[in-house]
Amino acid sequence: MTAFPKEIVRTFAHLPKVFKKVDVDRLMGDKISRSMKWRYIRRMERLGIVKHATKKYYRKMYDTISEWMEKDAIPKIRRMEMLVEVETPTTTPTNP
Repeated sequence: MTAFPKEIVRTFAHLPKVFKKVDVDRLMGDKISRSMKWRYIRRMERLGIVKHATKKYYRKMYDTISEWMEKDAIPKIRRMEMLVEVETPTTTPTNP
């Protein structure tokens, strides 16, 4: 999430629950290029923050970034940490 510019995070906070790409254009103006806007939207889609609902509309899965962190990202990180702990073999000292 730290890879997202502040402008994108602010724009996400001001978007309605269901939005179009035009809404992102309207909120951001000319702060970044259009291709970069769509690249960030696709990245948010891969992270599970937004979902491409219909042909033209996107749906916000979470109202805020902190809600996404609390409900989705942190539990995934904890699960990954637990899997790593289970998979790493414990070394037992052997006496020759």
